[in-house]
Amino acid sequence: MSLLEITNLNTVILTRQGRVNAVNRINLSLDKGKTVALVGESGSGKSMTARSIMGLIPAQGRISSGSIRLNGTELVGLPEKELQRLRGNTVAMIFQEPMTSLNPVLRIGEQLIEPLVLHRKLDRYSARIRAVELLQKVGIASPEQRIDDYPHQLSGGQRQRVMIAMALACEPELLIADEPTTALDVTVQSQILQLIDELRIEKGLALLLITHDLGIVSQRADLIHVMYAGMILETAVTADLFDSPLHPYTRGLLASLPENSVPGQPLKTIPGHPPRLSSEIIGCPFKDRCEEAKDICKLKMPEVRDLGRGHLVRCWNYIQ
Repeated sequence: MSLLEITNLNTVILTRQGRVNAVNRINLSLDKGKTVALVGESGSGKSMTARSIMGLIPAQGRISSGSIRLNGTELVGLPEKELQRLRGNTVAMIFQEPMTSLNPVLRIGEQLIEPLVLHRKLDRYSARIRAVELLQKVGIASPEQRIDDYPHQLSGGQRQRVMIAMALACEPELLIADEPTTALDVTVQSQILQLIDELRIEKGLALLLITHDLGIVSQRADLIHVMYAGMILETAVTADLFDSPLHPYTRGLLASLPENSVPGQPLKTIPGHPPRLSSEIIGCPFKDRCEEAKDICKLKMPEVRDLGRGHLVRCWNYIQ
């Protein structure tokens, strides 16, 4: 049994424009010690998938159907008190913008100590010692002094390191990293990703890595799910996805990577825009942007096709 098992998950958000199918019939599993990546453009449903796992869906949203099992425990419908016990303890999340996740009026030490007192039942003195150790672990220089800083006194990279320390404080089994390097410069991005990877290996964590950038996951993920309009359109082990991408959307994402561009030529982009999720989508959601679209693509969404080695795709090109 996998640590995390998501089956036919549907998450909807009710807005003034109508019902948004933010997560649409997705299936995903994750084993201990492995890294699974969710990749896609902004608005594809990646973050809402993470929030569904954490039980942090906006008030106007809900899981309408499907199952999320963590260590065999069904999370869908679990009382809030039980979810609070799991958050930080069994599953933790690194959010994409630490300044919106860290409390600006509390010292970072207080924010690290709180989960250790709550979940690990440490006294405040022991929790502070452990908090210093965690800051040192994630590469914060002079942690004994920086523990009393406020978030605004830290750089973006340092704040993200604090978020990692907070996520790892209670030694969770599952770590969700939602765009963990957003707004960081390239050098700091690499350092943060390397840190997360090292800690995953050291602790034997299962890591769900969420990003819009396929380049980030090329050397880090064991398996990649490509999301679009709330759906998973392609799933493959990393080497297969990069060597033999099947779905036109996946090929478009790969072609837009800087390393795949032609020197002196502008970066390739996927023309058009994702569909409005508040409107009913008939057929394949990518049809209006796809150069290979057929008449049937406009009428019906294809089922998932397994082409071997766990390479799954939802595209009429591969259905006879």
